[in-house]
Formats: sequence, C-alpha cells, structure tokens
Amino acid sequence: MGGFGYVNYLEFWKVCGFLLCLLTCPLLAELRDVVIMQTTDMHGVFEEEDSPQPGSWLRIATMVKRIRQREEGKCILVDCGDNAQGTLATALSRGMAGILPLKTMNYDVWVPGNHELDYGVERFGELTDAVNDIVLCGNLYIKGKEPFPAWRMFERNGVKVAVIGVSASYAKNWLLAEEYDKLHVEKAFQTLERILPQVHQAKPDAIVLAAHQAWFEGSDTRGVNEISTIAKCFPEIDVILGAHSHRLLSGQRLGRRSWYMQPGCHGEYLGVVRVTVDTERHAVVSVEGAMQAVKVDVAEDEELRDALSDYLTAAKAERNRLIKGSLARPVKSYGRPGVSCETSELICRALAEATGATVVLHGRLSKKDLPAGHVTGQDLFELVPYENSIVTADVTREELAAIVAEQSRHKTHYSYCGLWGADAKIGKSAETAVITALWKGEWPANGRVKLALNNHTAAGSGRFTVLRSILDKPECHTTDTKIMTRDAVEAYLAKRENLVISVGR
Repeated sequence: MGGFGYVNYLEFWKVCGFLLCLLTCPLLAELRDVVIMQTTDMHGVFEEEDSPQPGSWLRIATMVKRIRQREEGKCILVDCGDNAQGTLATALSRGMAGILPLKTMNYDVWVPGNHELDYGVERFGELTDAVNDIVLCGNLYIKGKEPFPAWRMFERNGVKVAVIGVSASYAKNWLLAEEYDKLHVEKAFQTLERILPQVHQAKPDAIVLAAHQAWFEGSDTRGVNEISTIAKCFPEIDVILGAHSHRLLSGQRLGRRSWYMQPGCHGEYLGVVRVTVDTERHAVVSVEGAMQAVKVDVAEDEELRDALSDYLTAAKAERNRLIKGSLARPVKSYGRPGVSCETSELICRALAEATGATVVLHGRLSKKDLPAGHVTGQDLFELVPYENSIVTADVTREELAAIVAEQSRHKTHYSYCGLWGADAKIGKSAETAVITALWKGEWPANGRVKLALNNHTAAGSGRFTVLRSILDKPECHTTDTKIMTRDAVEAYLAKRENLVISVGR
C-alpha cells in the first residue's frame, strides 16, 4: 500500500507541474510594450505669437524627451505632416523652419502632408531631401526622383513594429496641372493592397499606419480621406495615426480591430499610444491611447530653440515691420465676399492691380480685421496666412457666368469666392447666372476678359469642377503668374495713405 501511494504522489506533482507550466508560459516574457508618440498638423507653431493656445514645438520637444527617458528603448516618434506652412517662420523660410524640428528631435517617421506642397513641387523635394532618412510615403513621390519608402520595420523593446506611411491622394484637386504633373500619386488603398504582403512576410508583431488623412463618421463625398474604408478592409492594421482634419480624437476602434488616434493641431496635444504585444504569437494583446495636453507650464526645449534661432529672429523682425501706407479706418472681415466683406474687397483690388485683371474671384482667407493706421507684417500674414499665388485666365461672358453660379452654390462654405469687377444676376437655386455689366467699360470685342483668382481656388479643390473644367481649356490661357497674394496686398497698401475700403464699385 505504501509503495503504491508514493508512486501516485509523484505522478500527481508531475501533472500539477505540467499544468502550472501551461498556465504561466504566456506570462513569462512574451508580453512586451512599445510606446508610439504622434504629432501632426503643427503648422509651424513655435511661440506664443503663433497661436492663442499654449501648444508649440518647443514645449512638445520637452515632453518627448521626458517620455523617452521614462520609457527608454520603447519609443517610436511619428509626425503625420503639415509642418511647412502656418506661421511667419515657415513662410519666411519657405517651409524649412517646420522641417527642422523633425531632425533636431530625432523623429523616426515623417509623413508629408498636403501643405508641404504649398511652395511648389521643387521646394517639396528640397524639404523632403532635408529629412530623407525618416520620410515614409508610399502613395506619392516626385517623378524622376527615387520614390519614398512605403514602410519600415522598427524594433523596440524586443518588439517588431512595421510602420507604413501614406499621404492624402487628393493633390490633383489642390494643385494646378503644371505642378500636379510632376508627381506620381495613387490612392492609399491601392498602396496598402500592394505592400501589405511584403509587410506580412517580414512577420511584424504590430502594424501601424501613419496617414495624412482623417476619419469621419459619415462618407467623404470628395474621396479625400480613406481611413474608414482602410480600417474596414485591412483589419490587420493594429494602429492608425490620423491627421489633416485638425480633429482631436483620443482613440477609438475602427472596423473590426484597428485603433485610431488623431491629436488635433498646432501642438495642443501630444498623442501617446502604448501597444502591448505577444512576441511569440506576433499578436497585439492591447492598445491604450491617450492625449497629453501641452500646457503653458511645460518648459520650452532650449536645444530646439537654439536650432531655430535664426528663423525665430527673422519672424520677430517681420512681425514688427511696418508696411508703408496706412488705413484711414479698420478693414473688417465679416460679411459675404463680393457683397459686404471688406477684406475680400481689399484682396480683390490688390489682385486686379497686380495682374491688370478686369474681374477677380476671391473670398476672405481668415477672420482677421486690419486695424486703422499702419499695418504690420504680422497683420498682413494673419490676413493672408496661405502661400497662394495669383492665377489669371481669359474667360468669356458665359464662362464667367457659369463660374459665378457654381461659387454661389457654395456660398455657405469657407472656400466661397465673391465676384469683383462685374455685376451678376444669380438665378433660382444658383443653377444659372448672367453677367449684366463690367464695372469698367464694355465687354471686349474679342469676347474675353482677364480673370484673376488664387491658385488654390483655380485648382478646384474637388468642389469647383465647373471652374476647373473651364480653366483647363487651352483658349483660356490659364497662367500662374507666380505673384504671391500676400505680396500683392502689401504692394497695394504700400502705395496708399489713409486708404478707405468700401465694398463695390
């Protein structure tokens, strides 16, 4: 009896040991964390003068250093674009000031946004060349140059993370044909279909998509943003880092399992995602996302300030520069362009004078009111915050009427442009319009007048398809004058003392 009991006792503990091993194996070193930090749509915000909010590159740089120190060996730092435009520092440097933080802060990934193209495709190439070792963008590149890498594998804390980069594929509707033709662009969906087999073959533990695109609750009728479709069709993507729309989304599930995050704009928040993976199964166990607010009590990073010093000094000088000429009374931004908006009236006058155009199509570009007296460089930049050039085209009366009618159908949208230099009668529901008179003289004998507008409006933006189809006609002789809208407004103001802006003839 004793011997029999002793044998059973040994067998019992063998079974227990085996079961204990099965239970504890997944807990013994297979679960590891990586921390992904994200910025996006910074738009060159460096100092308090650049934004009413406390967020800035300089404060985010401090926060990134703290997290890297705390999570040593675990971090991947990603930016999803639109850094090259938005402040005086970026305008004066033609975008380079917005690229410098990517180098100084040792970003791992940068996905260019649409505003990186604001200075033209050639300058876009120079900006991406400055940080070519971190650019990821599988669906857009400059023809004649080496395509950007579509994805890259990172190993952090024993975890293999594949990061894929895609930008907005809507450049055709944001650029004039002569610029767009210099690019190769495809839909992000097509890029993912093409490269995901390569990614899977490399056996990553986690897959991250960094996109200069946004998620919306409803359908995107223009097809600018593909995130909803991507999340639905590619559930193997664990994390999607979004951008472009300036929305703040701290994290939510999309599709069957993808985690989406978008940290707003202008450096108000730093996005932080902690991904826990089972490295044996190459599977994500959990994803936790959070937004870290960039508060005014966060110290500015001196290393980044030193690197930016020349750009910040130039911006300060421009901010305080007085433009010759003066305004007898303030120029207000409220009202409807072409009807009651003084700032659009000022811009239209400036574009007409700079190009010799008979008619101008333009709206307001901001909510900035110009003060009475002398205008500063800061005032002018806030009035015209975009890097727009002036486009001219020779249009017939009927073509101009069709353009005006289309604009009227979008009169509640921020991109709506009013007509200057001619009177128009708009039909019911803005389906048709009639040009009744020019403000100066009769309609020319050749049947065409010179129209001026900015290059972004001329590109159509996907809203103004009638306008784009007319400007694409060879007989319109559509031309990018390369005269910048901001420069034209400054030249107009500088020639006039005690200027009074009133709307209309």
